[in-house]
Amino acid sequence: MDSDDDKAAEEASALSPEQEIAFLRNTELAGAFSRSGPVEVDGVTFDFTCDLDKTVWRPDCALGLYGAPTIRFAPRIALPWTPPEILKAWRDAGEIVVAPAGSTVRIALVRSVPMNPAYGDLDLQEHRERKLPYLWVIRPGQDLKVADPPMMLLAKTATVAHIELDDYSRAYAGLVARLERLLGIDDLEDLLDGPASGWPILPPEVSPTHRRALLALHGATVGFEEHAYAAFGYLMGRAEAEAQLLPQALREHQASKHRAKGGRRKSELSRLETEPLRDAAKRVIREDAQTSLTACAKAVGALFATDPDWKMSTETKWISDCIKPLFEQRNIDGKLEYRPRPEWTA
Repeated sequence: MDSDDDKAAEEASALSPEQEIAFLRNTELAGAFSRSGPVEVDGVTFDFTCDLDKTVWRPDCALGLYGAPTIRFAPRIALPWTPPEILKAWRDAGEIVVAPAGSTVRIALVRSVPMNPAYGDLDLQEHRERKLPYLWVIRPGQDLKVADPPMMLLAKTATVAHIELDDYSRAYAGLVARLERLLGIDDLEDLLDGPASGWPILPPEVSPTHRRALLALHGATVGFEEHAYAAFGYLMGRAEAEAQLLPQALREHQASKHRAKGGRRKSELSRLETEPLRDAAKRVIREDAQTSLTACAKAVGALFATDPDWKMSTETKWISDCIKPLFEQRNIDGKLEYRPRPEWTA
C-alpha cells in the first residue's frame, strides 16, 4: 500500500503547476498542528508547540485553509495566499494581522474554556470542553502582533460540536474514534476488513447499543450498504443519550418510588387540612408569576409560622410537597426547575 506522501505526490502530479503548489501547501497546512516542531509553508513558519495531547485535540479548521468555519472562528491572520473574499469578510469582524513571508505564527498560551451543550452538565465531558490557543504573529524585524480571535481546539470525539460546524466528515470520524475507544481497538477499519467471526471478544462494559452500532458499521463498510451508515449514526447517538441520561433516569425512577411511599403516608392527612397552604401559595403566585417551588414554600411557611391557630408543620420541604400540584417543571437556563402552572398565574 502506498504511503500518504506517495498518494499526495500522485494526486499532485495530475495538477497544473499553480494547482500543484496550492495542493502541496494545503497538505502541509492540514498537518501543521499535529507536528512536534515548526513547519515552514511558503515562507511563513507555523510553530504550534504546546503542552496538549494532539491525538485528542485538533483545530476546528486548520490555520491557512479556508472554508465555511474560517470566517466565524479562525484567527484573522492574512497570509500571503489568503483569498481576497476572506479578507473582505473579516474586515467587518475586527482587526486583521498581516503575516508576510518571513513571519512566524506561534502559540502564546492555551486556555480551557467550557462550552454550553444542550444537556448542560449531563452532557459528555468532550462535548463540554474546548481549548483556545492564543497566537502571536512575529513579523520580520521582530514586530509582534496578537491575533484575534484565538484558535479553537475540539476533542476528536466532540461529535456534536463538529455537526454544529457543518463538519460532517469529522463528526463521522469522531463517532468512529469514540467506538474505537470504547472497544479498546486502535484501528477499527482494519478490524472491519475481516469477518465478524474473527473479531476479539468485546469488553463486558460495551453496551448492547454500541455492539449493534459496530455491526451496522461493518455492514456499511464491508457490505457496501449505504443506509447502514445512517443506522450506525442513529445507534451511536442513542448509545450516547443512554450514557448521558440512563443513570439519571434510573435514579429518578428510584426517587419516584420513594416519593410514592411518602405520598401514601401524606395522604392520610385530610386534603382539607392542607388546603389553606395551597390557597396561600396561589396568592404568592399571583404576586410573583416566576416564583420557584422552594421560594413559594418558604413564603407560605413564613405566613403560617405566626398563625397561632396553625397546628401543622411550617417546614419548607413538607410545604413544597403540599403545594407542588400548583407547579410544573420547565427548562430554565438548561436546568429543570419548578415554576407555577399557567392557570394559577392569571
